[in-house]
Amino acid sequence: MHTITRAVLEDAKDMLDIQRRAFAEEGRRCHSQEIPPLTESLASIVEHIETQTALKASVDGRVVASIRGIVVNGVCTIRALVVEPTHQGRRIGSSLLKALEEALPHVTRFDLTTNTVMESNVPFYERHGYEVAELTRYSEKITLAQMTKAVARDA
Repeated sequence: MHTITRAVLEDAKDMLDIQRRAFAEEGRRCHSQEIPPLTESLASIVEHIETQTALKASVDGRVVASIRGIVVNGVCTIRALVVEPTHQGRRIGSSLLKALEEALPHVTRFDLTTNTVMESNVPFYERHGYEVAELTRYSEKITLAQMTKAVARDA
């Protein structure tokens, strides 16, 4: 069983380490370690924890997953939904995505970008109400899906 709480500064290094492990296969498939999740700095994650919404999932007190949401003008860009590879397939990612959406009740839309080289990414987000808004050919090996989910809020 996992618990979801807000990330704190002490979690930043664990979040970065998990992110690098979680995106390692994507880097291999793209034949590049220069994809944003693998080149992001610890300082960037610290900044998100300090200024935006950063959540973590823990199992037995150990961080196993995280998600960050960056809100600008009522739109949240989801940044790095990551799950420790040994904990994938346990609905932790789904729980984090739902928790982020619930933590930001003032947001009217959620946006994200995912790499289609990982075949399960787009279907995962589609199961959670996201739609592909645009596909962008980034390189020979990389096609990015920009996905969006509009949120109807009660007035």
